Amino acid sequence: MLTISKPLSASQVRTYHEREFASERQNYWSRGQQGHSEWQGKLAEPWGLEGPVGNEHFARLTEGKHPYTEAQLVRHQVSKTYEGKYGKEVTSVEHRAGWDATFSAPKSVSLTALVGGDARVREAHRESVRVALAELEKYTQARIGNIHAPETTGKFVAATFEHDTARPVDGYAAPQLHTHAVIFNVTERDNGQTRSLQPQELFASQRYATGVYRSELAMRLQGLGYELERGKHGQPEIKGYTKEYLEASSPRREQIKSHLREMGLDGAGAAQVAAHRTRDSKELLSPEQVLERHRGLAAHYGQQADRVVAEARERGQRHVHEPALNRSTVAAQQAVTYARDHLFERSAVLDRRDILEAALHRGMGETTYAHIQQEFAQRAARGEFRTVDHGGRGQQYTTAAMLRMEREIVTRMQDGNQRGMNDPMLVSPLIRIAIEDHHHELNDSQRRVVDDVFLSREKMVGLDGVAGAGKTTTLAVIREGAEAGGYRVEGFAPTSRAAQKLADAGMETSTLQKHLARGQKPDTGERRLYVLDESSLASTKQMHEFAQRLHPNDRVLLVGDRRQHEAVEAGRPFAQLQDAGMKTVKLEEIVRQKDPELKQVVQQLARGEARGRAGLGAAGSRP
Repeated sequence: MLTISKPLSASQVRTYHEREFASERQNYWSRGQQGHSEWQGKLAEPWGLEGPVGNEHFARLTEGKHPYTEAQLVRHQVSKTYEGKYGKEVTSVEHRAGWDATFSAPKSVSLTALVGGDARVREAHRESVRVALAELEKYTQARIGNIHAPETTGKFVAATFEHDTARPVDGYAAPQLHTHAVIFNVTERDNGQTRSLQPQELFASQRYATGVYRSELAMRLQGLGYELERGKHGQPEIKGYTKEYLEASSPRREQIKSHLREMGLDGAGAAQVAAHRTRDSKELLSPEQVLERHRGLAAHYGQQADRVVAEARERGQRHVHEPALNRSTVAAQQAVTYARDHLFERSAVLDRRDILEAALHRGMGETTYAHIQQEFAQRAARGEFRTVDHGGRGQQYTTAAMLRMEREIVTRMQDGNQRGMNDPMLVSPLIRIAIEDHHHELNDSQRRVVDDVFLSREKMVGLDGVAGAGKTTTLAVIREGAEAGGYRVEGFAPTSRAAQKLADAGMETSTLQKHLARGQKPDTGERRLYVLDESSLASTKQMHEFAQRLHPNDRVLLVGDRRQHEAVEAGRPFAQLQDAGMKTVKLEEIVRQKDPELKQVVQQLARGEARGRAGLGAAGSRP
């Protein structure tokens, strides 16, 4: 898997380079060979970087300099300590030199490569890292500054260091194959300008790059004759190892888990803290002592690594190679179809990385990353996946089926409302007057909403209301009037909590999903008013299915706040219906806040006028 560190200062990176990255002690299992290192990234070749990582070039890049000319590529800020306000000592932030992106092989893979001595497995890990790192690089962004959005450059330079030991426990460093990729804090725009990195999209790509690494590794291992199984966290594990041996070969993991149990902690963040606090301060055993302990452990568990490697070599020799290309292509088609059907079940818009990650997970060991990427690109070209403009984030997609559902929802609303113009009003004038006269607690805004809904003839009406505007009170009055007019009122919401809150308006409620799960109801001619609360949170698929089941006598009141919940990832049917002309009444007067001045602030915030309010405050404070 891939993990990316917090930003490292120039001094931290240089220290890591001396003590960790380039240290021979990190490679006990290399049989006396020096640890493998190399330059990677699209900027490496133009800047004259190739082959093993050199100390001088590495050091210059940590300071934001060109590795050969020493020209300053990005501003380098040295940490300084000075006396600040009130005499307090302040230390400035040092230049961010880069990030440590670490690719770790699954435990069974490490044992096979290192204990079993199969150098082919180590090369498979190395090649898989190269592919995954190149894919991660595509999401590199330049920090432009000021109010400008970061610019995607797709170029960085990275120094990779391959290690084969885990952190020591009681002086013993267990076999653990992993690669550190130091991504330096510099990129280059198309116009040749060099800028520092904006790392957000790199962090957002961790799971995706992990999927690419695992997919590539699985295919390469199978090509070497190894049989695989899916691990607890979706990683490809080589078959043939007992659980006991794997645990005995992972003392560091057990040390961290034991510390977490003692402290009563859980979660990834706690594990990182535990990893730092349990670092071994004892003297490391010598390479000879480490290898001796390793041999004893391997012998105790029956030399499993040797047997696994021997069986894989034998299996590879007698394996008859069928046209693997066809199998991989079919598997890629199936994997992309699974990703489409599985992910778009709940979301209308998805990041390209999420789609490909799901496909890679599904097709791991059966197809390659290249085939999945090709299959996705072909479907996008055919229009099955459509790009969506989504404010500078990674490339977003929806599907042709999702767009069709959006059009059908709007058409259903428009056709129904057109036919409804010949229908009577929701509530007769006599009942409307009686109900409204009975509820003196309504403010002007609430009364206008009730009046507009009672007078409506449309099949589908929207109620767009801000938080704290007395929505529950308003809906209770609407329910009372509709029931008096002969309608059965039912309420739905996307979540159980929202459905329970809607019940405060005195209507029968359930979740929207539960209503849809009941299936199509027969048309008995009964008049129903469906109130769908927090409809801004309903997905496109849910709204489409709901609209398709409506009968001629059914009416719908969609309640939401498009300013509060515009979740593009779940679809935007509530906002889209308003944009398409759905009659919408507004509930905007805040009743929850009684203080006049605070009430004005809350109303401005609800309308998205926070900046204007701040400006007034600043101006008002001047003499």
